[in-house]
Amino acid sequence: MSDIAKRLDVLYELKRYEELLHVSIPLCASHDEESMSAYHYTILTLIALERLDEALEAIAQALEQFPLEVHFLYFQAFVFFKQNRLKEALSCVKELLSHEPNHGAYHHLHAQVLVELSRYIEAKRAIDKALALDAHNVDFLLTLAIITYHLGNTPIACEIVTAILASDPHHAGALHLYSMLGTSHLFEKSNVLRKILVRNPFDVEGKENLESIKRYYALAPALMLAFLLYALGEHFEMWEKSPHTSGVLLLLSLYVWRDWRLSLPFFVLCFALLGNVAWHEWYVTLLGAAMYYVMGRIGGQVVGLVFAKIKEIIYKGKRWMNR
Repeated sequence: MSDIAKRLDVLYELKRYEELLHVSIPLCASHDEESMSAYHYTILTLIALERLDEALEAIAQALEQFPLEVHFLYFQAFVFFKQNRLKEALSCVKELLSHEPNHGAYHHLHAQVLVELSRYIEAKRAIDKALALDAHNVDFLLTLAIITYHLGNTPIACEIVTAILASDPHHAGALHLYSMLGTSHLFEKSNVLRKILVRNPFDVEGKENLESIKRYYALAPALMLAFLLYALGEHFEMWEKSPHTSGVLLLLSLYVWRDWRLSLPFFVLCFALLGNVAWHEWYVTLLGAAMYYVMGRIGGQVVGLVFAKIKEIIYKGKRWMNR
């Protein structure tokens, strides 16, 4: 490695991107032996800065000058993938694999593109080829976990993610997937998300999920307390009983179901205050509370899935408009 290439490598590792571009861009136009390294680090830096259109321009120039260097074709496929131009990315990857069929990273990118296209069986074949070349690569294993989940085998996906975290406890992608699949407890989810944000403070998705959990623990107890005070007033006949009480309780259950340690005792207290149940029929109170909890859990999951789908559609729409 030449002195210039070493300097570019150090600047890239230190994330001094603007300084790197200041050095590398003039070298790209020099058409000497150092221009290949300059193109390599320029493209990597533009991708890291999310300046994808500029990265594509640099890749096109690099391919004109070095048509036999397939790693520039890999960069092109990766940028198309990042821009959600999946058909173009798939075409690039197939061309790439025709040149080098025994490169694990190329099969991995092929699998990632196929996952985005919802072609999970083909993605499974592609990731199997990548793992045959490098069975211990954690990024390959993570993609395998994602494909396994989409193929309907969540327990196996969780086992794969757990194995990844055992070898690399701070792997951001594995932590994200574990926060979605590996735990249903909000406290555990929040701890996982904090680990993600310690490693990458600019992780937007992690921040949004953590803020959502914080909002829940701020709003849910306040809503529960307000309703319990209302139920206490009805119990002591401080005001007339409302026919809409059960409906409000059911709607509230859609929000408070997420942590049973809060919600189940809440429903038991509500039934104890609002119901006219004799002491020897205590099981009726417990069954009623459990019924409301289950209804809230199912309803809350349906509402959550609807909102997640709407968010996904909006996100894909924005990406399509930015193409």
